[in-house]
Amino acid sequence: MILSPAIVRGGVALEEQNETKTAKQPVISGKVLWVALGACVVWLAAVGVMLIMKLTQPPLPPNMLDYTCELDVDIPAEPVVPEKKKPSILPEYREMYEKNHDMAGWLKIEGTNVDYPVMHVKGFDPKKPIDYGEVYDKNMYYLTHDFNKEYSFSGCVTADYCAHIGSDYRSPNILLYGHNMSNGTFFRDVNKFDVLYYGREMYDEHPVIQFDTIYEKGLYKIFAMMQVNVEKADGEVFYYTAAYTFKNKKEFIDYYAKVLDRSFIYTPQVDLKYGDEVIALSTCDFPFGKSKDIRYVLFARRVREGEDPTVDVSKTIINYDPLYYDYWYSVYGGSWGGRSWDPALLKGYKPKKSS
Repeated sequence: MILSPAIVRGGVALEEQNETKTAKQPVISGKVLWVALGACVVWLAAVGVMLIMKLTQPPLPPNMLDYTCELDVDIPAEPVVPEKKKPSILPEYREMYEKNHDMAGWLKIEGTNVDYPVMHVKGFDPKKPIDYGEVYDKNMYYLTHDFNKEYSFSGCVTADYCAHIGSDYRSPNILLYGHNMSNGTFFRDVNKFDVLYYGREMYDEHPVIQFDTIYEKGLYKIFAMMQVNVEKADGEVFYYTAAYTFKNKKEFIDYYAKVLDRSFIYTPQVDLKYGDEVIALSTCDFPFGKSKDIRYVLFARRVREGEDPTVDVSKTIINYDPLYYDYWYSVYGGSWGGRSWDPALLKGYKPKKSS
């Protein structure tokens, strides 16, 4: 068979191409191998020297090998997280609390009929806007129910729904409500502290109130008492029930300045300062019979740490010109003479300068 020139040329070209590719394959030279072997010898020699130095090194002193020896290093101790203990209820209230967990404490005025458990409907959230309709309903529950949650006309002594009465914290102003019962029970004797109507005998004999929470005992010194209207038709209303806490010192001073304006007594021996805890005993009053919705309120300040719990009542001053409400002045005549109490009664209060 005779091959065409084209095929022959193609075959030659293919052979040339194969030869070219074979010629271009890398070839390891002898110099490179010698360099690599030299590097390995150097590395092995270095390792050998280090091993010899380690083996010929003198042994460490014994105390350096004792890992229990004290180190002169300030290592912070592990933080101790205290266990959360369950609040301890006072033994004298434990049995009653087990019967009704709404029991928040005990109110007693020695030598009077005021000697009752204090009930408290819980659930108020201070972070939410106040629903005053809900507050009223919650407050009325124990004013119409007894300790066993049965309907009762006389009800119980109850703390304001907005108050906090816990083992960790108590609201600075705790309102306590009770009925002024004609049979002498509940807050009938509270009403008799009215020095302008009944005289000062009740106050002079009982100037200190005992209010225990279920966690802690407490004594409170009476420093003010007032009579206020509830309905706007009878004059400007002082919303004394709205202040269960204070955002700052100014709010505290403004509130108690208004209380002292209306107070029937001044007590220079029982002053008031921001941070004090106060209870206010509130009950119905009937200076005009049952045709008007009037309240009598008795304020007492918690005895401070290290303070003498007794009160020298001889220093108490009767205020015959308290601030009343329009209806009172319309019946009895006259008008309020203005703020006249000593600023020392309320620490931090600065009277306005007259122009």
